[in-house]
Amino acid sequence: MPEIRTIVSDADGTLVDTVSLIRHGQHQAARTFLEQHDIPAEELPSYEEYVNVLNRHVGGSTRQTLERTVRAFYEDRTHHIANLDFDELDQMLDPIQDKLAPEYVKPFPGLADMLTWIGNTGIRLAIATSGSRHHIVRNFGIALGDYLGDDRELYKQDIDDQTKLEAFIGKIQQTFNIPEMTIVTCEDVGHNTKPHPMCFQLAMQRLEADPRETLALGDHAVDMQTAANAGIAVRVGITHGFDGRDALIDAGATHIISSLHGLQPLVDNVHVNNLAA
Repeated sequence: MPEIRTIVSDADGTLVDTVSLIRHGQHQAARTFLEQHDIPAEELPSYEEYVNVLNRHVGGSTRQTLERTVRAFYEDRTHHIANLDFDELDQMLDPIQDKLAPEYVKPFPGLADMLTWIGNTGIRLAIATSGSRHHIVRNFGIALGDYLGDDRELYKQDIDDQTKLEAFIGKIQQTFNIPEMTIVTCEDVGHNTKPHPMCFQLAMQRLEADPRETLALGDHAVDMQTAANAGIAVRVGITHGFDGRDALIDAGATHIISSLHGLQPLVDNVHVNNLAA
């Protein structure tokens, strides 16, 4: 097996714990949106009802998830949503989640240690997410706030999201001594969302990475499917996020770890096996 020279990782559910933010933010945005369109109070989804439907329809872009979830909730009452503009709903989400994020976003244990290790070894790092540039800068800024100083609130600055993302990448590289890093977001791939391989392929293209020397890391079955579709040899499912061991293996994971602390030993073992071969 080739030595691992590049890691391509999912973000939400893999590196940062945003499950509660996604659930509470989308529920609050949906209720506010529906209230503004005169849906009766007794017809609005409770948090528990919304999350139950959301869990079955999460995937793709945030915009796609919002529409699928609301449509599924009202599948037997379509008259309530017949003329709704879901772009309007999508535009409501960021301001709501920005207010909730400091309470709900957490780093998964071992995130800073993993980034330090990547910097020390010189492995190239890519993050490939279905989220937006704004989501990345906000969520990682909060999750790594103790390491980023004043840049923890970069997401609040009145500059465009691409400029924020470039500044964020530079700060992460400087803080953790990571030589090469890129981030691919939903703005980069359009409708080609996971499991379409474009996000992983673009990440590897930017880093001039060989898929045979690349490790993909993700918490969702769709991450494993995306990695397989991109021809990535080592596909690591992590079980602290959305899917469990069986679902990840069924989707194509070649290895399973339970936390970010398990990544370095796995890569070290791959390297040792490669030397022995």
